[in-house]
Amino acid sequence: MKRQVTGVLRRWLVIMAGVLAASVVALGPAQAITNGQPDGNRHPNVGLMVVNFGSGPEPWCTGTLSAYTSVLTAAHCIAFLLHFDGTVDGVTFDPQTFDPSTSTVIPAQETAVDPAFGHDQGDFHDLAVITLSRAAPAAPAALPTAGLLDQLAAEGGLRGQQFTNVGYGATGIAHGGGKPVPILDFMRRFSTPPFMALRNTVLFLLLNTNATGQGGNCFFDSGSPVFLNTGGGDVLVAVVSLKADQACVANGFNYRLDTPSARAFLSKFVTLP
Repeated sequence: MKRQVTGVLRRWLVIMAGVLAASVVALGPAQAITNGQPDGNRHPNVGLMVVNFGSGPEPWCTGTLSAYTSVLTAAHCIAFLLHFDGTVDGVTFDPQTFDPSTSTVIPAQETAVDPAFGHDQGDFHDLAVITLSRAAPAAPAALPTAGLLDQLAAEGGLRGQQFTNVGYGATGIAHGGGKPVPILDFMRRFSTPPFMALRNTVLFLLLNTNATGQGGNCFFDSGSPVFLNTGGGDVLVAVVSLKADQACVANGFNYRLDTPSARAFLSKFVTLP
């Protein structure tokens, strides 16, 4: 496991240094669940992407079931993977620490990236879907209606609102004795960052754990879900896209799923509400 994590970190740090930076407007891939709690079976439809760069299965990004055989994740996760000549082995929905010898991985059949990804600086189109070879053992996440977040914002419903991040990424950054290093065990965790701001295609959440104690996402949480509890259950309103700092303590940049561009891509794979 130590060799495996080291290999994945090396690739991720190369990415952070600028691989395909133009596609993501100079912001690095998003990080892990900081200040979070073990998720257990709270979110069984959230899974860890398992990839292969030629030396065996390795953990990568997080994704969420949007249909029984469709896992929604971030486009840059797939784009970076292909840049390194990697392939998607599949997705595991096991909540515990990933172990290639024991974790149950559902094989991937194919992947699809929003074709507009990297071609529109006003809209990142940071969405991708992994089609599984068989149904996952969990119910798909509920998707938002068109313009849901805009409607809530207009009614003042986002002010003070807490969201839920779920992912397998880093739990924090270790300092001392050298370069800061993400703390990783690839266990599914959740945290509850508060609302910060809403833009045309982006939901910003506050991740300053020192100030709020509520946590957020960190390295390897790219593609992970942002849930909003509407009173009738959790709704998947965004996916973790990018981050603005290397310490996982600033703000989370999450790509919205209730916009016309996101819905145009999603409609190819799921029936939208």
